[in-house]
Amino acid sequence: TKLKLIGQRPAGPEPEFAEFDDEPAEAAGVAKAIQKLIAGGTPAAEIAVLYRINAQSEAHEQALTELDIPYQVRGGEGFFTRPEVRQAVSALRQAAGRVDLPPEAGRGKELITLVRAILVPLGLTDTEPVGAQARERWASLGALVALTEDLLVHEPELDLGGLLTDLAARAEARHPPTVQGVTLASLHAAKGLEWDAVFLVGLADGTLPIAHALGDSKSPDDEAAVEEERRLLYVGVTRAREHLQLSWALARNQGGRKSRRRSRFLHGLIPEDSPASRIAAPAPQKKLPRCRVCGKQLLGSAATMLGRCESCPSNLDAALFDSLKAWRSAKSKELKVPAYVVFSDTTLTAIAEQQPRDDRGLVAIPGIGAAKLERYGSDVLAVVRGEDPIGPAE
Repeated sequence: TKLKLIGQRPAGPEPEFAEFDDEPAEAAGVAKAIQKLIAGGTPAAEIAVLYRINAQSEAHEQALTELDIPYQVRGGEGFFTRPEVRQAVSALRQAAGRVDLPPEAGRGKELITLVRAILVPLGLTDTEPVGAQARERWASLGALVALTEDLLVHEPELDLGGLLTDLAARAEARHPPTVQGVTLASLHAAKGLEWDAVFLVGLADGTLPIAHALGDSKSPDDEAAVEEERRLLYVGVTRAREHLQLSWALARNQGGRKSRRRSRFLHGLIPEDSPASRIAAPAPQKKLPRCRVCGKQLLGSAATMLGRCESCPSNLDAALFDSLKAWRSAKSKELKVPAYVVFSDTTLTAIAEQQPRDDRGLVAIPGIGAAKLERYGSDVLAVVRGEDPIGPAE
């Protein structure tokens, strides 16, 4: 006798399926969908992004940060605060301080070789290790290598110092607010929880089911491991009260070879009339910003925030920069939050260089989204005009 399940809530919208060219495009697409839900009235705290392993959070932390959407990581630290990532960045800094390395060792294509060599003693191996903790550590280190490869696509002459600058900017920009926001969690950490809207991401063979569950033999142990992975998918599906989106990416890195296929667990689940039952249209390529001084494409988070290449001359108004820092200090004390939560030093530098005169000019600076414009915009524009901000920002 088959058990028949009867829903206790009114029928909601049909689950959605989405296919993306690569993981960055998937993260950006999910962040856009979350932004739309929030604008429609769904509280950020009632939205979750669920993935198989914690290392997958990095792309989604980045995408949510770019849209100024608050988030919290459940069941693990944010990517840049994980012990293995902090240890890896420390090892990269130590290598950058060495004087016995030839100049070409940490630049361009050789940078990848150097980064891999530095991370090998920390647990980066050619093959996936045994044990859950070792695999999580290995995946985090692999994500750092993949991030370096992505940066080199856009900046072929990137060196170790530039990589460390970019990593520092990313780490600083991703301090999640203390208020509740979108939940990022692994499927294991999501057990027993529910949200109004759930995004299940990374549903590709090798990720879910995870690679080590896909043995070469047809032994009962292999079959049991695959079925356990299927149960994890069911856990994710049943976390959603109302909205559910399942997605996957055909490649890991932007512009990479599309060698992945969607999870075998989705076979027979995707309706024939669903757009994802066919190959989804490629996402439009994000137009890279250009330097306002030399006109070249901007590469790296710090340069993008400044609106110019870091090597191009700065037109920083030092007096305005000091005024902005003084205002930020007072505002952070008033709100009882660290200064970086208001604005980073890089953002203040960009403001002091570009001196925006209205809301349009202010939001054109990366790192200043709708929420920060509403909260601090009038104050910042008053400081730029040389006035004292009147009253606290709402």
